[in-house]
Amino acid sequence: MGNSEYLSRRTAPLLRELNRTDEPLLVGTDHPRRTRTAAPPEGIEVTDRDAVLADRHVDIVYISSATGRHFADCRAALAAGKHVLVEKPVCLTAAEARELDSTARACDRTVFECLSYPYHPAWTDFLARVRGADWAGPVSVSAVFRIPGREPTDFRRHPRHGGAAADLGTYCVDALVRLGAVAEDLDIGPVLLGGTESDGGAALTSRPIDGRTFTYTGSWAIGDAYANSVVVGDPRRRLELLRAFSPPVDTPVQVVERRPGVPEPAVVATTEPTNATRACLSAGTRHSRDAKTAGLVDCPGILRRIAVLEAATANSPA
Repeated sequence: MGNSEYLSRRTAPLLRELNRTDEPLLVGTDHPRRTRTAAPPEGIEVTDRDAVLADRHVDIVYISSATGRHFADCRAALAAGKHVLVEKPVCLTAAEARELDSTARACDRTVFECLSYPYHPAWTDFLARVRGADWAGPVSVSAVFRIPGREPTDFRRHPRHGGAAADLGTYCVDALVRLGAVAEDLDIGPVLLGGTESDGGAALTSRPIDGRTFTYTGSWAIGDAYANSVVVGDPRRRLELLRAFSPPVDTPVQVVERRPGVPEPAVVATTEPTNATRACLSAGTRHSRDAKTAGLVDCPGILRRIAVLEAATANSPA
């Protein structure tokens, strides 16, 4: 449901793999006739969204609509008796997340949020190295995701779809929490670029861990130069994972270490080529078909992350 550019470019071929068939992927949209004015990409059949929900051969629906429609589309799919894979974020408010979880549990269906980056082995390796390191305080943890400007019509710019907070902030807050930040303690505010407020935000908190102070900062924005990294450092060294949130598909990814006085970083890990989106979708289908998980998978963690960003989204200008 939903006919996004990301679906055509990245996800549709993987969904066809999961179907184990050469049949085209059925894509439901509110505007099928308008879409048919141009030939759909190979392997996609565009139809009305209700046709997808009514098809008795469909047992899992992938939601690829604009972010502000995720909640309504997930609820419609559950009402039709389907399991749901939904692009991140699953919805924009904590109340919506709770409703989806309770609705899915009531009808014994799964809702799985497709946030792909944690399924890449580079992230797994980086996380293990950070947790296993003997850090000397103070320790800084940063997550940054910024993308160049988008057209005013891009859904990422519209408050009704959550703006940059829902699209890019989701990654940064999620990474900080996985690295030890307490979601409820994160202070969210605007980010300033060139002295003016941009379409973005920042997150900040600190906490003591084993006698050391860890300071967590996140930054996301639409409209400036590209940045995409997670970095953990102390006075002696820095571990860096570049392209953390969109690792190159089927390309090795490196974790590097920088030390003061050493001009070049040292590569401490190189992962096998991986498609993180494929790994994420496979995990989602396992929850739906094999584990038969009822409800929103990882609901408590998702709720905390959405609640942190909800205020920033709600206070965006209309």
